[in-house]
Amino acid sequence: GQFVSLMGPTGAPSRIPAAGSSALLIGGGLGNAVLLSIGAEMRKAGVNVTYIAGYKKAIDRYKHQEIENAADMVVWACEERALSPSSARDASVRGNVIDAIGLLQDQYPSLLANVNEVLIIGSDGMMYAAHRALRYDFAECFSKPPKVLVSVNSPMQCMMKEICAQCLQRQVCPETGEERFVYSCATQDQDADAVDFAGLRLRLSQ
Repeated sequence: GQFVSLMGPTGAPSRIPAAGSSALLIGGGLGNAVLLSIGAEMRKAGVNVTYIAGYKKAIDRYKHQEIENAADMVVWACEERALSPSSARDASVRGNVIDAIGLLQDQYPSLLANVNEVLIIGSDGMMYAAHRALRYDFAECFSKPPKVLVSVNSPMQCMMKEICAQCLQRQVCPETGEERFVYSCATQDQDADAVDFAGLRLRLSQ
């Protein structure tokens, strides 16, 4: 006879680009647990998916068959040692996700050239580094600058969506310099060009 209240999931669905688009997914560690389902939905929608799956240690790789099914091509990146791809369409590099982008630049330039949208999920440091690399080091690889989204992992407390404000994330419009704050629990995928990564690092260190 007890009453039980259930709530969730919070947040907004991840953006699925239009059919015929080309997406680059970049995952670090546990971020790959989220990206494999997003990649699967993108492929189902007719999106060409290139997936960089990054790990520090080889033992950290899991569900690698599901990840391969979620992408048209997977680049495995491991800092400990190169991981053997199980498909001839895939590739591997010993290093981090930046090294994997470099591999795509060198060996598969047409894939990067056609990318319309990038989604990065991982630690705040990895997302910041990958975003800067895409915008500066590899900017000339793209036919047009792609939309880059990062899944912001702000501190959270209430888990009730837009109540406690623990997850507030500062953003600064790159064109106008206008400052605003968003609830990350309600909008986790945010424009990487606007995210205040230094502020996010300070929040996460609390």
